[in-house]
Amino acid sequence: MNQYKSATLIKIINYLLLILLSNSLTSCNYINNQDYSSGINDTIITYDLEGISTEGAEAKVNYIDGKIDRSDINIYAGTWQAIIIYEFQTDKIKVFEKKYIYKTVIEDVNSLEDMQINYEIVYFIDFNGSIIGKDMPNRIDIYKEFIKAVPFEINK
Repeated sequence: MNQYKSATLIKIINYLLLILLSNSLTSCNYINNQDYSSGINDTIITYDLEGISTEGAEAKVNYIDGKIDRSDINIYAGTWQAIIIYEFQTDKIKVFEKKYIYKTVIEDVNSLEDMQINYEIVYFIDFNGSIIGKDMPNRIDIYKEFIKAVPFEINK
């Protein structure tokens, strides 16, 4: 398979997995089941996050009245992928993190059955990215890259 077809196939697989993983998180009550796009003052913007992984990362950010409310981050790597959700509160950020390991090479990943959950954790960070409470040594710490790419307020 030539390099162009291989890259296109990987993008298609990642997109399908993104949809499957998002539905998986919602169906197992891992995230709050709220509709973030229904309000008249809601805005959703997707940002590319640079320098996080080999296969790419993006953040779908929900703003309410111009202020950041929530971000769903998808990270793709050669042997794993993860979903990180930031829920912005007044004085801290609640973080939901779920990491999957591929059971096979990335080109052969077609569904959730081709992956296994590596871990699933929930914790809090402050607005500087520091852990609040018990340390989480295995977490995926991308907050500094996130704040470089994503504004916390937008003009309405």
